[in-house]
Amino acid sequence: MTNNITSPKALSLLLAAGAVAAGVVGAAGTASAAPTPSVTKTVVIGLDGTMLDYVKDANTPNLHRLIAEGTSGQSSILGHPTISGPSWSTILTGVWHTKHGVVDNSFNGSRYDQYPTAFTRIEQVKPELRTASISTWGGIATIAGSGTPKADVVVTTPGAGSEAATDAATATAVAAEIASNGPDFVFTQLDQVDGAGHSSGTVGSEYAPALERVDAEVGKIVDAVDARSNATGEKWTIIVTSDHGHKPNGGHGGQSAEEATTFVIARGAGYQAGVADDEYTIADVAPTVLDNLGIAQPADLDGAPLPKTAPTVTGSIGRLPSWIPTGSLGS
Repeated sequence: MTNNITSPKALSLLLAAGAVAAGVVGAAGTASAAPTPSVTKTVVIGLDGTMLDYVKDANTPNLHRLIAEGTSGQSSILGHPTISGPSWSTILTGVWHTKHGVVDNSFNGSRYDQYPTAFTRIEQVKPELRTASISTWGGIATIAGSGTPKADVVVTTPGAGSEAATDAATATAVAAEIASNGPDFVFTQLDQVDGAGHSSGTVGSEYAPALERVDAEVGKIVDAVDARSNATGEKWTIIVTSDHGHKPNGGHGGQSAEEATTFVIARGAGYQAGVADDEYTIADVAPTVLDNLGIAQPADLDGAPLPKTAPTVTGSIGRLPSWIPTGSLGS
Protein backbone atom coordinates (compact mmCIF):
# COMPACT_ATOMS: atom_id res chain seq x y z
CA MET A 1 0.00 0.00 0.00
CA THR A 2 1.39 3.33 -1.06
CA ASN A 3 -0.97 5.87 0.44
CA ASN A 4 0.89 7.56 3.30
CA ILE A 5 -1.74 9.94 4.66
CA THR A 6 -0.86 10.05 8.32
CA SER A 7 -1.49 13.47 9.84
CA PRO A 8 -4.86 14.92 10.96
CA LYS A 9 -4.13 17.95 8.74
CA ALA A 10 -3.66 15.74 5.70
CA LEU A 11 -6.83 13.81 6.52
CA SER A 12 -8.79 17.06 6.92
CA LEU A 13 -7.53 18.35 3.56
CA LEU A 14 -8.48 15.10 1.89
CA LEU A 15 -11.94 15.18 3.43
CA ALA A 16 -12.49 18.77 2.38
CA ALA A 17 -11.52 17.95 -1.19
CA GLY A 18 -13.35 14.64 -1.40
CA ALA A 19 -16.55 15.17 0.57
CA VAL A 20 -18.22 17.29 -2.10
CA ALA A 21 -17.10 15.11 -4.99
CA ALA A 22 -17.69 11.71 -3.46
CA GLY A 23 -20.24 12.36 -0.74
CA VAL A 24 -21.49 9.45 1.29
CA VAL A 25 -21.97 6.06 -0.33
CA GLY A 26 -25.70 5.80 -0.95
CA ALA A 27 -28.19 3.72 -2.88
CA ALA A 28 -27.26 3.01 -6.47
CA GLY A 29 -28.40 5.86 -8.70
CA THR A 30 -29.08 8.21 -5.81
CA ALA A 31 -27.84 11.73 -6.49
CA SER A 32 -27.96 13.03 -2.94
CA ALA A 33 -24.69 13.13 -0.99
CA ALA A 34 -26.44 13.43 2.37
CA PRO A 35 -25.89 10.58 4.84
CA THR A 36 -28.77 8.17 5.29
CA PRO A 37 -30.16 8.93 8.77
CA SER A 38 -30.84 5.28 9.61
CA VAL A 39 -27.31 4.14 8.75
CA THR A 40 -24.45 4.11 11.21
CA LYS A 41 -21.08 3.30 9.72
CA THR A 42 -18.85 0.97 11.71
CA VAL A 43 -15.12 0.45 12.02
CA VAL A 44 -14.03 -2.67 13.88
CA ILE A 45 -10.44 -2.63 15.14
CA GLY A 46 -9.16 -6.08 15.99
CA LEU A 47 -6.14 -6.21 18.31
CA ASP A 48 -4.73 -9.70 18.11
CA GLY A 49 -3.72 -11.29 21.42
CA THR A 50 -4.63 -8.20 23.44
CA MET A 51 -5.93 -8.41 27.01
CA LEU A 52 -8.07 -5.64 28.47
CA ASP A 53 -6.55 -5.75 31.94
CA TYR A 54 -3.11 -5.04 30.48
CA VAL A 55 -4.51 -2.25 28.29
CA LYS A 56 -5.91 -0.55 31.37
CA ASP A 57 -2.53 -0.71 33.13
CA ALA A 58 -0.50 0.46 30.12
CA ASN A 59 0.25 3.89 28.69
CA THR A 60 -2.48 3.58 26.08
CA PRO A 61 -4.28 6.94 25.98
CA ASN A 62 -6.30 6.28 22.84
CA LEU A 63 -7.75 3.03 24.14
CA HIS A 64 -8.32 4.62 27.54
CA ARG A 65 -10.25 7.38 25.76
CA LEU A 66 -12.47 4.88 23.96
CA ILE A 67 -13.15 3.08 27.24
CA ALA A 68 -14.03 6.41 28.89
CA GLU A 69 -16.25 7.54 26.01
CA GLY A 70 -17.95 4.19 25.39
CA THR A 71 -19.08 0.93 26.93
CA SER A 72 -16.59 -1.88 27.42
CA GLY A 73 -16.81 -5.46 28.53
CA GLN A 74 -14.43 -8.30 29.28
CA SER A 75 -15.60 -11.83 28.58
CA SER A 76 -14.32 -15.37 28.19
CA ILE A 77 -14.41 -17.78 25.26
CA LEU A 78 -13.78 -20.89 27.36
CA GLY A 79 -15.09 -23.80 25.33
CA HIS A 80 -14.11 -22.10 22.08
CA PRO A 81 -10.67 -22.45 20.44
CA THR A 82 -8.37 -19.71 21.71
CA ILE A 83 -6.84 -19.39 18.26
CA SER A 84 -7.01 -16.53 15.77
CA GLY A 85 -8.78 -18.26 12.87
CA PRO A 86 -11.76 -19.47 14.91
CA SER A 87 -12.12 -16.24 16.89
CA TRP A 88 -11.85 -13.81 13.98
CA SER A 89 -14.34 -16.06 12.17
CA THR A 90 -16.74 -15.68 15.10
CA ILE A 91 -16.20 -11.93 15.20
CA LEU A 92 -16.96 -11.59 11.48
CA THR A 93 -19.82 -14.12 11.24
CA GLY A 94 -21.61 -13.77 14.58
CA VAL A 95 -21.59 -17.53 15.23
CA TRP A 96 -19.32 -19.78 17.28
CA HIS A 97 -16.98 -22.42 15.90
CA THR A 98 -19.62 -25.13 16.25
CA LYS A 99 -21.40 -23.46 13.33
CA HIS A 100 -18.74 -21.77 11.20
CA GLY A 101 -16.53 -24.86 11.50
CA VAL A 102 -13.14 -23.17 11.90
CA VAL A 103 -11.11 -24.74 14.72
CA ASP A 104 -7.58 -23.65 13.82
CA ASN A 105 -5.63 -21.45 11.43
CA SER A 106 -5.85 -23.88 8.52
CA PHE A 107 -9.52 -22.93 7.97
CA ASN A 108 -10.17 -26.56 7.02
CA GLY A 109 -13.84 -27.39 7.50
CA SER A 110 -15.01 -23.77 7.31
CA ARG A 111 -18.72 -23.34 6.59
CA TYR A 112 -18.80 -19.73 5.42
CA ASP A 113 -21.31 -20.80 2.74
CA GLN A 114 -23.82 -21.59 5.50
CA TYR A 115 -22.71 -18.89 7.94
CA PRO A 116 -21.35 -16.03 5.85
CA THR A 117 -19.46 -13.04 7.14
CA ALA A 118 -21.00 -9.64 7.77
CA PHE A 119 -19.30 -8.53 4.54
CA THR A 120 -21.26 -11.05 2.47
CA ARG A 121 -24.52 -10.42 4.30
CA ILE A 122 -24.17 -6.67 3.67
CA GLU A 123 -23.27 -7.11 0.00
CA GLN A 124 -26.17 -9.50 -0.55
CA VAL A 125 -28.77 -7.11 0.88
CA LYS A 126 -27.29 -3.68 0.19
CA PRO A 127 -24.65 -4.01 -2.54
CA GLU A 128 -24.44 -0.23 -2.85
CA LEU A 129 -22.74 -0.02 0.54
CA ARG A 130 -18.95 -0.06 0.69
CA THR A 131 -17.21 -2.75 2.75
CA ALA A 132 -13.49 -3.10 3.35
CA SER A 133 -11.09 -5.48 5.10
CA ILE A 134 -7.54 -4.20 5.63
CA SER A 135 -5.39 -6.35 7.88
CA THR A 136 -1.88 -7.30 8.89
CA TRP A 137 -2.50 -11.06 9.19
CA GLY A 138 -3.31 -12.87 5.94
CA GLY A 139 -5.88 -15.10 7.61
CA ILE A 140 -8.30 -12.17 7.74
CA ALA A 141 -8.31 -12.02 3.93
CA THR A 142 -9.29 -15.71 3.89
CA ILE A 143 -12.34 -14.89 6.00
CA ALA A 144 -13.28 -11.58 4.34
CA GLY A 145 -12.80 -13.01 0.86
CA SER A 146 -14.74 -16.19 1.53
CA GLY A 147 -18.24 -15.30 0.42
CA THR A 148 -20.22 -14.44 -2.67
CA PRO A 149 -20.19 -11.54 -2.86
CA LYS A 150 -17.15 -10.79 -0.76
CA ALA A 151 -16.06 -7.47 0.72
CA ASP A 152 -15.45 -4.70 -1.81
CA VAL A 153 -11.87 -4.31 -0.56
CA VAL A 154 -9.82 -7.23 0.77
CA VAL A 155 -6.21 -6.26 1.47
CA THR A 156 -3.40 -7.84 3.47
CA THR A 157 -0.61 -5.35 4.17
CA PRO A 158 2.75 -6.40 2.71
CA GLY A 159 5.41 -7.01 5.34
CA ALA A 160 7.18 -3.78 6.19
CA GLY A 161 10.17 -5.22 8.04
CA SER A 162 8.59 -5.71 11.47
CA GLU A 163 5.16 -6.36 12.89
CA ALA A 164 5.10 -2.81 14.29
CA ALA A 165 5.92 -1.31 10.89
CA THR A 166 3.38 -3.51 9.14
CA ASP A 167 0.70 -2.55 11.67
CA ALA A 168 1.57 1.11 11.07
CA ALA A 169 1.07 0.62 7.33
CA THR A 170 -2.23 -1.17 7.97
CA ALA A 171 -3.55 1.62 10.19
CA THR A 172 -2.43 4.28 7.70
CA ALA A 173 -4.32 2.49 4.92
CA VAL A 174 -7.44 2.18 7.10
CA ALA A 175 -7.30 5.89 7.95
CA ALA A 176 -6.94 6.74 4.26
CA GLU A 177 -9.87 4.45 3.33
CA ILE A 178 -12.06 6.15 5.94
CA ALA A 179 -11.05 9.64 4.83
CA SER A 180 -11.34 8.98 1.09
CA ASN A 181 -14.30 6.62 0.83
CA GLY A 182 -16.22 6.57 4.12
CA PRO A 183 -16.87 2.82 4.01
CA ASP A 184 -20.05 1.65 5.66
CA PHE A 185 -18.16 -1.21 7.31
CA VAL A 186 -14.41 -1.47 7.62
CA PHE A 187 -12.59 -4.17 9.56
CA THR A 188 -8.93 -4.12 10.47
CA GLN A 189 -6.65 -6.41 12.44
CA LEU A 190 -3.31 -5.38 13.99
CA ASP A 191 -0.87 -8.14 14.94
CA GLN A 192 2.10 -6.90 16.94
CA VAL A 193 0.65 -7.44 20.43
CA ASP A 194 0.14 -11.11 19.64
CA GLY A 195 3.74 -11.30 18.42
CA ALA A 196 4.94 -9.83 21.70
CA GLY A 197 2.78 -12.27 23.63
CA HIS A 198 4.41 -15.19 21.84
CA SER A 199 7.91 -13.77 22.27
CA SER A 200 7.88 -12.72 25.91
CA GLY A 201 4.47 -13.49 27.39
CA THR A 202 2.29 -10.91 29.04
CA VAL A 203 4.71 -10.48 31.94
CA GLY A 204 7.77 -10.13 29.73
CA SER A 205 9.51 -7.04 28.45
CA GLU A 206 7.83 -6.86 25.03
CA TYR A 207 4.11 -6.92 25.78
CA ALA A 208 3.55 -3.46 27.29
CA PRO A 209 5.64 -1.63 24.64
CA ALA A 210 3.65 -3.42 21.93
CA LEU A 211 0.42 -2.23 23.56
CA GLU A 212 1.72 1.32 23.57
CA ARG A 213 2.73 1.18 19.90
CA VAL A 214 -0.55 -0.34 18.76
CA ASP A 215 -2.43 2.28 20.76
CA ALA A 216 -0.89 4.94 18.53
CA GLU A 217 -2.24 3.09 15.49
CA VAL A 218 -5.69 2.92 17.09
CA GLY A 219 -5.46 6.69 17.60
CA LYS A 220 -4.69 7.19 13.91
CA ILE A 221 -7.90 5.36 12.95
CA VAL A 222 -10.04 7.10 15.58
CA ASP A 223 -8.78 10.50 14.44
CA ALA A 224 -9.76 9.64 10.86
CA VAL A 225 -13.26 8.62 11.96
CA ASP A 226 -13.76 11.74 14.04
CA ALA A 227 -12.45 14.02 11.29
CA ARG A 228 -14.77 12.47 8.72
CA SER A 229 -17.76 12.47 11.05
CA ASN A 230 -17.24 16.14 11.87
CA ALA A 231 -16.82 17.06 8.19
CA THR A 232 -19.75 15.07 6.79
CA GLY A 233 -22.24 14.56 9.61
CA GLU A 234 -22.01 10.78 9.22
CA LYS A 235 -22.74 8.63 12.25
CA TRP A 236 -19.98 6.19 13.19
CA THR A 237 -19.53 3.47 15.78
CA ILE A 238 -16.02 2.34 16.72
CA ILE A 239 -15.66 -1.21 18.05
CA VAL A 240 -12.38 -2.57 19.42
CA THR A 241 -12.05 -6.27 20.15
CA SER A 242 -9.59 -9.14 20.49
CA ASP A 243 -9.49 -12.77 19.47
CA HIS A 244 -7.82 -14.34 22.54
CA GLY A 245 -5.41 -13.65 25.37
CA HIS A 246 -2.02 -15.10 26.27
CA LYS A 247 -0.44 -17.13 29.02
CA PRO A 248 1.85 -15.11 31.32
CA ASN A 249 4.89 -16.81 29.82
CA GLY A 250 3.52 -16.64 26.29
CA GLY A 251 1.37 -18.61 23.93
CA HIS A 252 -2.30 -19.48 23.52
CA GLY A 253 -4.52 -22.20 22.11
CA GLY A 254 -5.42 -23.88 25.39
CA GLN A 255 -8.29 -23.45 27.79
CA SER A 256 -6.77 -21.41 30.61
CA ALA A 257 -8.56 -18.28 31.78
CA GLU A 258 -5.74 -16.10 30.48
CA GLU A 259 -5.85 -17.62 27.00
CA ALA A 260 -9.65 -17.39 26.82
CA THR A 261 -10.03 -13.75 27.79
CA THR A 262 -11.45 -11.37 25.19
CA PHE A 263 -13.07 -7.95 25.27
CA VAL A 264 -15.25 -5.53 23.34
CA ILE A 265 -15.23 -1.73 23.48
CA ALA A 266 -18.05 0.14 21.70
CA ARG A 267 -18.06 3.90 21.24
CA GLY A 268 -20.81 5.66 19.36
CA ALA A 269 -24.23 7.23 19.71
CA GLY A 270 -26.20 5.61 22.52
CA TYR A 271 -23.37 3.73 24.20
CA GLN A 272 -22.97 4.79 27.80
CA ALA A 273 -19.72 6.57 28.56
CA GLY A 274 -17.39 4.80 30.97
CA VAL A 275 -19.75 1.89 31.63
CA ALA A 276 -18.71 -1.77 31.89
CA ASP A 277 -20.93 -4.49 30.45
CA ASP A 278 -19.35 -7.90 30.82
CA GLU A 279 -22.17 -9.54 28.87
CA TYR A 280 -20.57 -8.31 25.65
CA THR A 281 -19.06 -11.16 23.62
CA ILE A 282 -17.11 -11.35 20.38
CA ALA A 283 -20.11 -13.06 18.73
CA ASP A 284 -22.02 -9.78 19.12
CA VAL A 285 -19.75 -7.78 16.81
CA ALA A 286 -21.13 -8.88 13.42
CA PRO A 287 -24.77 -8.54 14.54
CA THR A 288 -23.99 -5.00 15.68
CA VAL A 289 -22.52 -4.11 12.29
CA LEU A 290 -25.64 -5.43 10.53
CA ASP A 291 -27.94 -3.61 12.94
CA ASN A 292 -26.08 -0.34 12.40
CA LEU A 293 -26.74 -0.63 8.65
CA GLY A 294 -30.43 -1.47 9.04
CA ILE A 295 -30.03 -5.10 7.97
CA ALA A 296 -32.34 -7.60 9.64
CA GLN A 297 -30.72 -10.08 11.98
CA PRO A 298 -30.48 -13.58 10.49
CA ALA A 299 -32.18 -16.13 12.71
CA ASP A 300 -29.13 -18.41 12.87
CA LEU A 301 -26.74 -15.97 14.57
CA ASP A 302 -25.43 -16.80 18.03
CA GLY A 303 -24.71 -13.17 18.90
CA ALA A 304 -26.96 -10.14 19.08
CA PRO A 305 -26.42 -6.40 18.65
CA LEU A 306 -24.44 -4.97 21.54
CA PRO A 307 -26.95 -3.46 23.98
CA LYS A 308 -26.55 0.24 24.69
CA THR A 309 -27.90 0.01 28.22
CA ALA A 310 -25.76 -2.02 30.59
CA PRO A 311 -27.49 -4.42 32.98
CA THR A 312 -27.89 -3.22 36.54
CA VAL A 313 -25.93 -6.19 37.81
CA THR A 314 -23.33 -8.01 35.74
CA GLY A 315 -21.49 -11.24 36.35
CA SER A 316 -17.82 -11.22 37.24
CA ILE A 317 -16.86 -12.01 33.63
CA GLY A 318 -19.16 -12.99 30.78
CA ARG A 319 -18.97 -16.59 29.68
CA LEU A 320 -19.51 -18.51 26.45
CA PRO A 321 -23.19 -19.54 26.50
CA SER A 322 -23.44 -22.93 28.15
CA TRP A 323 -25.73 -24.34 25.48
CA ILE A 324 -23.01 -24.21 22.83
CA PRO A 325 -21.24 -27.59 22.61
CA THR A 326 -17.47 -27.25 22.58
CA GLY A 327 -16.87 -29.82 19.85
CA SER A 328 -13.31 -30.34 18.67
CA LEU A 329 -10.96 -27.58 19.70
CA GLY A 330 -8.11 -28.42 17.35
CA SER A 331 -4.52 -27.80 18.41
